[in-house]
Amino acid sequence: MSPTLVLGMGNPILSDDGLGLEVARRLRRLPMPDGVEIAESEVAGLRLLELLRGYRKAILVDALKTGRPAGEIVRLDANDFRGGHRWGSAHSIHLGTALELGEELGYAMPTECVVYAVEADDVETFGEELCPAVAEAAGAVVRLVYDEVWSSAATAPPAGPEAAWKPPASR
Repeated sequence: MSPTLVLGMGNPILSDDGLGLEVARRLRRLPMPDGVEIAESEVAGLRLLELLRGYRKAILVDALKTGRPAGEIVRLDANDFRGGHRWGSAHSIHLGTALELGEELGYAMPTECVVYAVEADDVETFGEELCPAVAEAAGAVVRLVYDEVWSSAATAPPAGPEAAWKPPASR
């Protein structure tokens, strides 16, 4: 099994829903410990099972819409998603269900799964820009994920990654 997958999730053309993808792009500009893979995904549901298969730890980054203030960061554990199966459609299978199904099928699924979710302001308007509060939170999530992956590394992180906390100068 590979040690860690960092998976930025979202839709790049639905404003704040592109948060996870943006965080993954910024993390790719940073040095990572051996065994950490960074990926982006625009899919969810049953496809999560295949994306997470074979990793010991998964860190997912995504936007959510719950009524909290835009830009608020929430750290969740996979156990927060367990139970409440919705088997009606492959698209409606959530993280907990994908993990449980993978285990039932005998797949090597992550034993640790963390989700960094940021409250979105707008996930319905076509656009590639994050709102200001979500864009600011993206930098904070980059830092949180960076610190988390290096906290269990055998070596110390190199100095100077602060440039990735901010968005790139041009797209």
